[in-house]
Amino acid sequence: MSRLVRSVAAVAICAPALVGAQAPATATAAKVTRADLAAAYMRVDAAYTQRENAKTLPDSVRAQVNRTVDRAALSFFSGQFAAAVGTIDAAAAQLTGAASVPPAPPAGPRSLNGAPVSAAREEYLARLAVVDSTGPLAQALLSTRERAKLLVDVPSPERSAEFLNDPVRLSRDLAREVSVLERGRDPYIGLVGDFWRVYRGANNTLVPMRIVVPPSANVRKPVGVLLVLHGAGGDENMFVDAYGSGIATKLAAEQRLILVSPKTDVFGATPEHFDALMVLLRNEFRIDSSRVYLIGHSMGAGAAARLAQARPAQFAAVAMLAGGSPITVANAPPSLFVGAELDGIIPAARVEAAAKATPGATYELFRHEGHLLMVGNGVRRAVPWLVSHTR
Repeated sequence: MSRLVRSVAAVAICAPALVGAQAPATATAAKVTRADLAAAYMRVDAAYTQRENAKTLPDSVRAQVNRTVDRAALSFFSGQFAAAVGTIDAAAAQLTGAASVPPAPPAGPRSLNGAPVSAAREEYLARLAVVDSTGPLAQALLSTRERAKLLVDVPSPERSAEFLNDPVRLSRDLAREVSVLERGRDPYIGLVGDFWRVYRGANNTLVPMRIVVPPSANVRKPVGVLLVLHGAGGDENMFVDAYGSGIATKLAAEQRLILVSPKTDVFGATPEHFDALMVLLRNEFRIDSSRVYLIGHSMGAGAAARLAQARPAQFAAVAMLAGGSPITVANAPPSLFVGAELDGIIPAARVEAAAKATPGATYELFRHEGHLLMVGNGVRRAVPWLVSHTR
């Protein structure tokens, strides 16, 4: 996905108890889409990250902004979408000193070379229909087919995979992927870059994911994996496009790690989805099994803890941000729990209690931060801590 379209990344509101909250059926709420929420969150996330990087964020402002953004989270989960956007933009104004300016709405249906985007989609799907879907190319074929379905004339404002993708780049990539599949080869083996994909997990479940493969992975030396699990209300794009302006992708690349961000509420349903993912990754890359790491935020922290409990030998280390549960299984990987002092959604005391119940766990508290905006700094802390461990 291009940087140009990242200004409308998926909304990052996260609280496990409120998964699946929907906007009430009112005229005002109906006008606020997921894309609107995403764009608002990206504005405040970018402003917060910029102030962090410039080291111009006093603790008093940090605390005030964090409290404001967490209030927006509560509005979101009570179905007050318009109020959530307004509160988020108020937080952004606190950081920038100026009112937020929402991006202009799309001018109309998208096109490619003068033809509707959907024409390219139908061409790719027709070519894929005659490729063997039962043999070793099954996973690659599935992923390419689902990627082709994103070529729609009018993207849904409720499906981030559609409104985030640049149709020009996507069509160019698909032309190569379809051509390689037609020649009986897997187009994703050794493929470097940032891609939205889908794979088949346990029980024929389709698991959406973003995968970011650094250029350094395309060499003979085995590469590690950083698996990141977003919170409730977000999706597979969160760690790549938001959460500290995508700091996870930068740090993963610096450490020669493939970053994989699946849709947590699907992926976390069974550890067998993780098993299928690792089979896929090992088919496409030389994976260093001693360097597989796991980060989760909020709902994703709970999913990360459960996965570490179920598959302890698979991870070198795991980090839970603003959430999590005790990991007590024998041979558990080293674990880091991080709480946020101002978190009113998952209080720091709960995170600390989970850490205390986990043998050998490390607990840290972020002062002056709340549930949502702590993630960027949480990733900055977690990645160096994780990679100091090997299995």
